[in-house]
Amino acid sequence: MKKRLICYVIAILSIFIIQSSFQSSLAYAVNSQEGESLNITSKSALLLDYDTGTILYEKNANERLPIASMTKLASLAIVFDSLDKGIIKENDNVVVSENAAAVGGSSAFLDAGASYKVSDLIKTVIIASANDSTVALAEFVAGSEESFVVRMNKLVEKLNLKDTNFINSTGLPAENHYSSAHDIAKIYKLICNNELYKKDAKIWMEDFIHPSGRKTGLVNTNRLVKTFDGIEGGKTGYTDKARFCLTASAKRENLRVVGVIIGANDSKTRFAEMSKLLSYGFANYSSKYIVNSEAPIAIHKFKSAKNQVNIYAKNDIIKLVKKSDDEKFTTDYQIEENLKAPIKAGTVVGKMFVFDKNNMVVDEVELVVKETAESVGVIESLRKVINNW
Repeated sequence: MKKRLICYVIAILSIFIIQSSFQSSLAYAVNSQEGESLNITSKSALLLDYDTGTILYEKNANERLPIASMTKLASLAIVFDSLDKGIIKENDNVVVSENAAAVGGSSAFLDAGASYKVSDLIKTVIIASANDSTVALAEFVAGSEESFVVRMNKLVEKLNLKDTNFINSTGLPAENHYSSAHDIAKIYKLICNNELYKKDAKIWMEDFIHPSGRKTGLVNTNRLVKTFDGIEGGKTGYTDKARFCLTASAKRENLRVVGVIIGANDSKTRFAEMSKLLSYGFANYSSKYIVNSEAPIAIHKFKSAKNQVNIYAKNDIIKLVKKSDDEKFTTDYQIEENLKAPIKAGTVVGKMFVFDKNNMVVDEVELVVKETAESVGVIESLRKVINNW
């Protein structure tokens, strides 16, 4: 324990340098060697590990490019945020304006003046990339598409995205409307855990019933939902200028990866190159849960406490490792012995350290109690004193 703590003191000064160089070396190794074998022809591409954010492959990933309907990832982020805050509800009725119904491109063929549920419009955006539904939702949430786009760009500022600017909510061609593979991956990560998104993104085909009883067949624009093992969802895009685009994520075992393709020459290439990216990730990397925040680290009784309590890590520690590397991690922890009951649930009571195979600290996490450690009462304390005589 003492030896490890000495190592910790020495290593803590350089921990951030170690982590940064580790991630940089991963990206460099892929780009300079293994990445070349992927033969990605699209203008821009990115593959990253969802949990750690480590870049596994990139090509022109910061280049500002038109992204077509992948813009709707940001639109969905604003809609989902409005749902989370209670500003709108899934069962709210949206009366479709003439303006929304007239929007060109991909469409759910909404009837102007008809009333649709928010959740139904969201479904048509996720599955069929419906421009009319996107504008209808934008008008419902913010009063106008223009005001909605202001919120989209405020989200861009909040996320500190340097290579993104939105002019509309749909991704239809517009001057000065652009994003990058890096930026759109960050936006995608905002929405991909939303329950509505997860449910609708895996639907391949479905009939959309209009209030009049008319049916519109929806077909998922992301064909990987039928063909790629572990696919979670994604968002396609196409305009003459943007060419063929796709953002998608997939998970196998503990590894979850996010890929972005911008500017593929044709639709077949878009899906083939995304499959290459995702498959490369699963073939070469694995994700290891070093610390599980749901499993108790120890059972401890603090000074003057009536009861023992379980001690947990405040959050998970997950490490991305290359399958070709012999990387191993160990852990050790310290509990603050001078703490005295009562100790409230949520109190930080120590730290856990993660060591690599060279016994260097590569991560740390606070330890907390999830239940209160009650103090021994005065009468009970006196009884113990008497019993010990």
